[in-house]
Amino acid sequence: MSVKAIDGKRAGGLRLLAVVMQHAELSVLPAGRWTSEASEGRLMDPDGAVWFIEDGGLAVQRLRFLLCACECAELTTYRDGVEVSRFVGAAS
Repeated sequence: MSVKAIDGKRAGGLRLLAVVMQHAELSVLPAGRWTSEASEGRLMDPDGAVWFIEDGGLAVQRLRFLLCACECAELTTYRDGVEVSRFVGAAS
């Protein structure tokens, strides 16, 4: 996996990716180039999901927009390599 920093903070993006790798299930992390905006504390994975660092780095959240007629989004929280919650609802 590699990180492309859109805010010029490559080291910050790599730190964010390290936190995501620490907390998320490895099976949900797509290979390829990730995009970081470290100043905002978020990453976009190669599949288009946006990852956020939560609780000061104690957990991560993945936001995915679903391909459905109702335009829903899925927000999944991971901690210590395990999914701890998932919420699906309207994106608006």
